[in-house]
Amino acid sequence: MTKFQAPEGKTALKEQLSVSYHKNFWQEFATTHVNDKEVVRWLFEFMLTGTDRLSQTCAEIIRHMSDINRSVVTPFVDELLDALDSNRHDAVKRCTFRMFQYATFTEEQSGRVVEAAFRHLQNRSNAIAIRVFAMTTIYNVSKTYPELYEELVACISENLNEESAGFKNRAGKIINRKWK
Repeated sequence: MTKFQAPEGKTALKEQLSVSYHKNFWQEFATTHVNDKEVVRWLFEFMLTGTDRLSQTCAEIIRHMSDINRSVVTPFVDELLDALDSNRHDAVKRCTFRMFQYATFTEEQSGRVVEAAFRHLQNRSNAIAIRVFAMTTIYNVSKTYPELYEELVACISENLNEESAGFKNRAGKIINRKWK
């Protein structure tokens, strides 16, 4: 794996990511660079401002990084929340909520996260994965703020019969408090 150092490292990284679309590459890259703060910062920048293909690639790499080290997301929560309100690719939204499932937030961030998650959960035109990860994010935040749980259950129970099998499965586990 290449070592990326500023200033030309950012350009070299962007070029490498522009031609690397393989899951194996994403996983290896994430493992190799998870503790490189500068590379992580560049990945977030590319994810949040790049073309669809570059954004998707960076989102997947960052998601793999967050599986290795949950705190990699922490410095970027506010920027990720802003990106959820923009016209980003579904892959970016899906990866963001997938990372948010396991992230910890400040009290102010928790409010914004829950608001964004409810908005994406209730929007039936969103992809199922986005909605399921948003639902799980709210559920996990409700462990800190229990008053959210009843609101979440009401929201997911509303049209449950019309949902996909995957959505129903996760919703059932959350309703019965059997989700991790």
